[in-house]
Amino acid sequence: MIYRIILLLSLLLPLSSCAQSQGFNTKESWQAFVQTVEDNYAYLDTAPTDWEALKAYYQPLAINATTQEEFVDVLQVVKQFFIDPHFNVSPLNEADYSVTPTGSDIWVEKQGDDFVITRIKAGSAAAKSQLALGDMIVGIDGESTEAAIQRVFGNTSLPLTDAHKTWAVNVALGGRRNQERHIEVASDFDDAKRVQLAASYDAINLLRTKAPLIVKQKEGIGYIRFNNNLGNSETVRAFKEALESLESTQGLVIDLRNTPSGGNTGVAEPILGHFVNAKTAYQGYKIQNAGKPYQEAELHLAYVTPSLPYYSKPVVVLVGHWTGSMGEGMAIGFDAIGAKAVIGTPMADLLGGINQFQLPDSTITLELGFERLYHVNGSYREDFVPQAVSWDGHTASDSELNAAIALLKAI
Repeated sequence: MIYRIILLLSLLLPLSSCAQSQGFNTKESWQAFVQTVEDNYAYLDTAPTDWEALKAYYQPLAINATTQEEFVDVLQVVKQFFIDPHFNVSPLNEADYSVTPTGSDIWVEKQGDDFVITRIKAGSAAAKSQLALGDMIVGIDGESTEAAIQRVFGNTSLPLTDAHKTWAVNVALGGRRNQERHIEVASDFDDAKRVQLAASYDAINLLRTKAPLIVKQKEGIGYIRFNNNLGNSETVRAFKEALESLESTQGLVIDLRNTPSGGNTGVAEPILGHFVNAKTAYQGYKIQNAGKPYQEAELHLAYVTPSLPYYSKPVVVLVGHWTGSMGEGMAIGFDAIGAKAVIGTPMADLLGGINQFQLPDSTITLELGFERLYHVNGSYREDFVPQAVSWDGHTASDSELNAAIALLKAI
């Protein structure tokens, strides 16, 4: 009789107790998530959504999760509302979306009621396909764009702005982790077409087998392109050797358009040091700490010191949507230390310098921008706007590189 009563009581327990009975408490984990965000996220005040409304809506969904994986799925929806590629929740599985911008090669903007391709990543699966700038997204992996938006945001009933919807389409275009994608597009010139693309990570993973830099000369102008390796200490040595081979050039193009995964200051600062002959500030920062929001924090300056060889000729920097995190820091750094121009399209807007936090009694980690970053002129890093170049209408032509070379030759 006692056994039957215990069995009956176990069947009446709330589903969330399944997760709690394994040492993972959903209520405590949700509280830890909220506290971690509020104590450490330096961009909470500029979030494009109502944080209080988010908490009220998603708290019961998180607390009633039956497993840690289900709980993580709720947090991954919450983080989408921030439209911040630096805000991430792990662990990930194969059903999760690729991380933007590393796991993306197509970018769209909302034009009227349509989502139109405005950028395609060079060297990617998308660049080698029939997709073209100006194509309108009709479907993603067998779903309409509206269904794809709802899937990214977990079929929420909270209101979604155009910015949220655009973000969701771009996330969906990156596909599920390590899985092929099927994109349906239409245009004003061609019939609707379906395009099958390799997993978005494939092309970026291939770079690990290649040289860290592309180095060449054209018409007396040097050119150095980074292969998504600003977190690899070997890049510092490779850059020094590249610069030594280009000392006789009359100017230099630094191409940061393939740095979506960012990197660290241990790589960036020695590279920037080749372009200064004295200790020079290249960016500013304020750190968010628990109990002291970044607005009240002191603004600090980060400096670079000279590295040999010193390159004294004019420099033009190329950036774009796949210039991310430390790539963005290098872009504003070059601008601060005297680059002739920074040319390209808006960058990836990975907000701040990140720190990693682990929720207690779990394997769940959060990545948050705890350090707010600034141009030395006092403006926010994410507000930096490069000098735009008109597209010449030919996808095979690199208009930005051509403009950089022309600018350097005219000096």
